[in-house]
Amino acid sequence: MGAGKSLKKPRKLGGYFGSWSSTLLTLLLLMSAGGVWWWQQHFKDEEYDLSRIGNGRPVVVQVHDPTCVVCRQLQRIVDNLQGEFRADVDFLIADLSRPEGQAFANQQQVRSVTLVFFAQDGQRLGKLEGPQEPEFLRKVFGELRSSD
Repeated sequence: MGAGKSLKKPRKLGGYFGSWSSTLLTLLLLMSAGGVWWWQQHFKDEEYDLSRIGNGRPVVVQVHDPTCVVCRQLQRIVDNLQGEFRADVDFLIADLSRPEGQAFANQQQVRSVTLVFFAQDGQRLGKLEGPQEPEFLRKVFGELRSSD
């Protein structure tokens, strides 16, 4: 090669297509994250819908304060048991940080860390206050399921 000639570097095919594929991948990830967020919000709102009491299915309502450690412990226990009973029992939350949760607690005359049980026609069956053992709750949820 002569003194004045420079070597050309081979052109990368991935340069143009690589930027498009990474942009497309980023867009797909953002859309997926948005879909997951929407899904969680949609079903979260459903579990706060206290108008479902008396709609033909037994209901367990947890009176819940999101800042309360014991409330979160009870919620984890109930969440773990829901799968066994979800086909026959609705599990709802009266969130004390929301006006409708406060109104429910006042109407039912209960505080946080309380489970309130309703028959399929909306009749209040009873309540449990304080932390509960999973096996005891399994038994109570089973009785509620069989009461319909």
